[in-house]
Amino acid sequence: MAGALTERDFVEKLEKAGFGDIKVHLREQVSVDDLALYPLFTDEIIELMRTLISSDRLEAVATSLIVTAKRRAGHLSP
Repeated sequence: MAGALTERDFVEKLEKAGFGDIKVHLREQVSVDDLALYPLFTDEIIELMRTLISSDRLEAVATSLIVTAKRRAGHLSP
């Protein structure tokens, strides 16, 4: 899964999708410069972020998670 969710929302969505034993193994702060490496973020969006986000927050605009989870037995896909 990918997207702009809080960690709590992300875990809840995994649970609703039938996963359990959810563990976050790594949390890493992501900067605007990091986001610029992904095609999802155009040059215009990156420039807008640099303009609208205060300079003291540009190094930590998001958090990347590495998560493991196990599919619960008997859970059918939606």
